Amino acid sequence: MRKILYINLKNKKVKSVHQYDEHKINLNNNNLVFEAPSLAGYGVVGLNKLKVYNKNSLSQTGGHFAHFMKCNGYDFLVFEGESDTPIYLYIDKESVKIKEASHLLDKDYDKVVESIKEELNTNELEIASIGLASVKKIDFSKIIFRNDKSCGKKGLGKLMADKNIKAIVLKKQENLIPYDISTLKKYNDSIAKKITNKSNANWYDENNTCYGCCLNCKNTSLSKIKRYGFSEKEASDINKISNFYGLDSVTLARGIDTYKKTFDTEIVDLENFIEDIINNYSYYKPLFINEGKFIKKNKTLQDCEKLGFCKLLMEKDIINDKDKKILAKSILGVSIAI
Repeated sequence: MRKILYINLKNKKVKSVHQYDEHKINLNNNNLVFEAPSLAGYGVVGLNKLKVYNKNSLSQTGGHFAHFMKCNGYDFLVFEGESDTPIYLYIDKESVKIKEASHLLDKDYDKVVESIKEELNTNELEIASIGLASVKKIDFSKIIFRNDKSCGKKGLGKLMADKNIKAIVLKKQENLIPYDISTLKKYNDSIAKKITNKSNANWYDENNTCYGCCLNCKNTSLSKIKRYGFSEKEASDINKISNFYGLDSVTLARGIDTYKKTFDTEIVDLENFIEDIINNYSYYKPLFINEGKFIKKNKTLQDCEKLGFCKLLMEKDIINDKDKKILAKSILGVSIAI
């Protein structure tokens, strides 16, 4: 059984329900859904994938958000309707509050985090937020998490802004208690050794890029940006300012490259040019026309992704069907469909 939190943004009402079939979630009217894996929250090595989607688009990211979403007791957050004013959602286990966020609207992710931590008087928070690019309704804007994690560039960052949600804030909680903690510990140690031939001692460092993983995989954005002819410094600048505004950096790089080739010109001041794109998007939108076609069928996820594991475990064939059953049984006490 999974727990769903419905947030009606129009009347500012929230309700939580338990149900067995997650497919009964209403995706009509462009509802926005955040989904944590059913086995998240228990401290499983390498299991940290968050899914964000609506009826047309699906995106995923690693990080820490899915873990703490489950530690607060929720498998799904479903945002219905639109708020009349900017808000952020604050979840502290059973306490759910919708707070005013007009003062945060033009702030970048770091400033949002700083302001909310001061407002709530705690540093123990996990935060997802949109940047100014989403507020400006740019098609390839994204939802931002800490450690430069992001998702939702194909319409979901913009949808979050359409709903007037500036941020989703989780209070950090202790891990959930598994059915069989001894078996889970053995499983974690086994999978950690398969990945790095080390025990799981350092897999839960708060500074790790993703929860339950000490690999801290290198961000591939820079290498993708450089494919469009940008230097290392230019790629770094594009990536940095993209994170500041909440844009997909590779899409931005592709659009800038199209502009240079179309008008046979070089960009003298890259930062000012990107700021001009942000502030005058309707003029520059044709550069990104192919990226605007974000309405797609939900892509099919592989088994490990459905459980919330990162792709590394799939690519290296680190867990098998037997492992999945043992893992599910050690956490829930019952078998689940894999």
